[in-house]
Amino acid sequence: MKTLKIAMLALAFSGAAFATPAPDARVYHREQQVTLPGSGDSWGFVALDPTRPYLFLARRENGLSVFDVDKQRLLKTIDGSAGANGVVFVPTLNRVFVLNTDGSLGVVELSTLKLLKRIPVAQSNLNSAVYEPRSGQVIIVSGRRADRSTLFVFDPKQERITAAHELDVKKIDPLLVKGDGSFFLPMRDEGKVARFSASSFEVLDTWQFEGCTRPSALAQDAERGRLFIACRGDKPQLVVADLQSGALKARLPIPRDVNALAYDADNRRLLIPSGVDANLSIVQQLDADHYQAQARISSLPMAYNMAFDPLSKKVYLPAMDFTQPAPSKAQPKPAPLFHADTFSVTTLAP
Repeated sequence: MKTLKIAMLALAFSGAAFATPAPDARVYHREQQVTLPGSGDSWGFVALDPTRPYLFLARRENGLSVFDVDKQRLLKTIDGSAGANGVVFVPTLNRVFVLNTDGSLGVVELSTLKLLKRIPVAQSNLNSAVYEPRSGQVIIVSGRRADRSTLFVFDPKQERITAAHELDVKKIDPLLVKGDGSFFLPMRDEGKVARFSASSFEVLDTWQFEGCTRPSALAQDAERGRLFIACRGDKPQLVVADLQSGALKARLPIPRDVNALAYDADNRRLLIPSGVDANLSIVQQLDADHYQAQARISSLPMAYNMAFDPLSKKVYLPAMDFTQPAPSKAQPKPAPLFHADTFSVTTLAP
C-alpha cells in the first residue's frame, strides 16, 4: 500500500510538471528602466525606427535622442536637433523628418543619423506628422494657435512644402492614416473626429459621439473595420466605431488624459497609457463589437506618450521626475517643474 501511494504521488508530480502553465495574470511586467542625462525640459513624442531596434526620443531642448532598445542604452543625441518635438519616418528615401518647436522641419539621413538641414515651415511649434503612402506626402500638424490650426503638405522627395490648409480647429492631435488615401483627424476641443482626403483635403466624414467630449488618440483594426478613439473629459472612455460609417459599436471607461493608443492585432488587445493615473490599461477585444477591460499595469507618473513594437509586443514609456507647484490666483494651472537628469525610458514586456 505504501509503495502504491508513493507511485501515485510521483505520477501526480510528473503530470503537474508537464501540465500547460496558467496564463500570467500580470499580462505585462517592467523589464527595464534606463535613465538618461539632460536638463529639466519637457519632451514630445517617441517612435520606433522601422528599420532597426532604435527608439527615437524627441526631447525638445535636449534634442533628438536615439535609444538602442536591444542594448538598452543611449546610442546618440543627433547634433543640431535641439527643439525636437516628434519624428516621421520615410525609410524608402532613407529619411527621418524632425518636427521642431521653432517651426522648422529637420531632415535627418536615417542610415547615418546625421542632420542634413532644417527647413523653415511655420513661425511656431510643429506638433506631429504622418507619412501617407498613397499620395507619397508627409502631412504636418501645427501646434495650437488660438482658434486655428494648419495642415502643411510636405513632399519628402523634393523636400519642400507644397501646400498649407488652415482649419477652424483649436488643437489637432496626431492624425491616423486609414490606408485608402484618407486620414482621420481628431478635433479635441470641438468634440469631433473628421476624415479627410489626403489628395484634395476635402472633408469626407465628420463624426461626433455622445459622451466623447474630447477625442484624442486614435488607432484602428483594419481587419475588422473598427476605429478606436480615446476620449478625454470628466468621464474618459474608449469609443469603438465602424471604420466606414462611424456608427457607434461599443464604449467602456478608461483612465484619464490619454495621449496615445495602440492596437495589438495579434493578441487583439488595446494598450492605453495614462500619465495622470500612472498605468497602462489593457482592453481585450472579444470580437469586433465586444470589449473587456483586462488589466492595468503600473507605470510612472507623466508616462503619457508611448511607442509599441508590434513584433516583440514591448511597450516603451518615457517619463521624468517632477514637482507640481500648488495652484494660486496668479497661476491657477501651473506647469510641472521637471528634474534634470531624471528622464527615463521604461520597457514593459509581455
